[in-house]
Amino acid sequence: MFEEEKHKSSIVSDGAKQLKLQDSNANSLSDFFHKVHTINGLHFISAMSQIFLGTAVVALSLINSIQPVWLATIMTVFGSITTMVGLYFMYSIFTNSGTFDSLLQKAIKRVVNSQN
Repeated sequence: MFEEEKHKSSIVSDGAKQLKLQDSNANSLSDFFHKVHTINGLHFISAMSQIFLGTAVVALSLINSIQPVWLATIMTVFGSITTMVGLYFMYSIFTNSGTFDSLLQKAIKRVVNSQN
């Protein structure tokens, strides 16, 4: 029975070593794609549409497509604010996407270690 427990813990430690090796060998591109797959798609689409639509409104205002100058000014201000909010939302999506995964991975490691 003692050898069996020792065998189980060696498997867990070998798996933990492989997990650490995979994390250390990951480059920035694969890390980016991992973060993209872990975020909520609706939040990502919302942030991208805010950035695109805000930039489009500002561009239309700058090329004088919106005729009343006062309306173009108001649209430029709202477009700029929308673009800034979209950029901040995108930043918060990418910076906070890995926190729950790491908590989950730590909890699983604690459970596996406590069972051994």
